[in-house]
Amino acid sequence: MSREHVIEIYQNILDGKVKRFPNNFFVGEEGKIYMKYMTRYLLEERLLIQINEIPIKVKASVLWSHRLRSPALIYGWNYYDVIDNAYPGCFKPWEFQQVPHKYWSGQEGRNRAIKAVKHVIENELNLSLEEIPSHMNYHFFKNHDLNGAFKIFDHSPFQVIEAVYPGLFKPWQFANVPLNCWKDDEFIQATMEDLIFQQLRFSSYEEALLKVRKQHFFDYQLTGLFQMAFGSRLHKVLEWIQLRIKEKNHFLPVSK
Repeated sequence: MSREHVIEIYQNILDGKVKRFPNNFFVGEEGKIYMKYMTRYLLEERLLIQINEIPIKVKASVLWSHRLRSPALIYGWNYYDVIDNAYPGCFKPWEFQQVPHKYWSGQEGRNRAIKAVKHVIENELNLSLEEIPSHMNYHFFKNHDLNGAFKIFDHSPFQVIEAVYPGLFKPWQFANVPLNCWKDDEFIQATMEDLIFQQLRFSSYEEALLKVRKQHFFDYQLTGLFQMAFGSRLHKVLEWIQLRIKEKNHFLPVSK
């Protein structure tokens, strides 16, 4: 059946001239093609929605109120599936104002969240690994319609990225580290050791005592550590390092 004939049938149904679609109208792959014709006609010609505006303006209610729910149920489709059938590969589910029901639920939802975040990082923003921590914040998830994905990981940027790129990053590399982390002695110790020995490449605490500067905390995005753990005072950092030196010397074996 030609597109023109399909659209004519659909127009008659929308205008109330005909009550139902013909029998077996939506059978098999041909029926999916008819759904494509109808969906595109509805959105582009009848409702005059620009293609790039579809994620913003189209919800399930738009399709269902124009008689597309029954044929969608034949295929077990939700409203996004109907749109994807009409515009294959043009949109991602999370781009829509209304994400399909339970899209982010359970393990499958978690896997979708991981895939979605990775897609945005690598395909839309083309970020290098070094750039990722500085981009991971509330605005990243809001601007890319990933609030549902963010919620799965308790709104923790690090937890999200740890799931996407396991083992590649440390919590303190991210700006949005929970404040109580900087009250945890073990967390402070691990962060300082990473800064001193991995980032700054100092050979010992003794070298760090001589060379560490306030600017290092800003350069390596550790202002939270500097402010919360050390009260923004370099002399407190130096006191902490001196204490580590004393502890190390205390445990050194006594020469005979």
